[in-house]
Amino acid sequence: MNMTNTKSNEFLLKLCLQKLPDVNLQDWLSSKHKNIDSSRTFFLSFGLIARKIPRNPVTLSDEQVVFFRGLNQGFVPNQWTLDDLCRLSLLLALDPQVSKDYITTLIGASDMREQVVIYRSLPYLSNPEDFTMMTIDGIRTNMVDVFDAIALDNDFAYRHFPQNAWNQMVLKAIFMERPIYRIWGLDERRNQDLADILYDFVHERWSAKRLVTPELWRLVRGYLHPGILEDLQYVALNGSEIEKEAARKALEESDDVAEKWLKDQKLSSATLSWEEIGKRIIKGK
Repeated sequence: MNMTNTKSNEFLLKLCLQKLPDVNLQDWLSSKHKNIDSSRTFFLSFGLIARKIPRNPVTLSDEQVVFFRGLNQGFVPNQWTLDDLCRLSLLLALDPQVSKDYITTLIGASDMREQVVIYRSLPYLSNPEDFTMMTIDGIRTNMVDVFDAIALDNDFAYRHFPQNAWNQMVLKAIFMERPIYRIWGLDERRNQDLADILYDFVHERWSAKRLVTPELWRLVRGYLHPGILEDLQYVALNGSEIEKEAARKALEESDDVAEKWLKDQKLSSATLSWEEIGKRIIKGK
């Protein structure tokens, strides 16, 4: 096991032991960390956590939050319960030489809650790149919680997905009406192919008399061909208040031509951040 994995494992095991409510559970978890000598013992230990460890909320110190965010910039503390952290600790206890085989097998046999924890755990492993194909397969799921574990508040896809897989994940998040402001790296990984895909998606939705999330316009900034520019101009003049806000913001952040059009129309500047726009959309549903 490399040094980074060892330090992370020690940090997390210490955290879990501090949070466990009695000595017997502490001894049990410690013994499981010391005795992962085969896939069978690992699978048994991982499965027993649901029976042994309570699903308690966990309060983390500033130091502990810094630890998690140093490995996953999208970390949200209140998403993790005590049993989740204990599962993560067992995943970190695996030797990287066997973890790919063990975890890939485990994901296929896990229930939904366990899958959520596994996908959320990947950024904290010392070999996350080994799970790229497994996670790309995972975004095909129809389980919203599992999809969210991959796409939201998790920087794994941002760091490891090739562009085509990234674009498919973002498109599916929009189609599923997920809060895309919670996709880490959304701005950094904008690209022309995604803008073109979203242009087609918008027109398919409009042809079917269906709405599109105003958050979508965030992703076409800087990639405006005449069709996208025309769409943004239309929405900036005719959309709902939140749609107008998002369209104006996208135009302001695109190019001189788009910005000049806004000035010619004497439209007021957008006042909300993209995160605020996303939160207002969620609140309005």
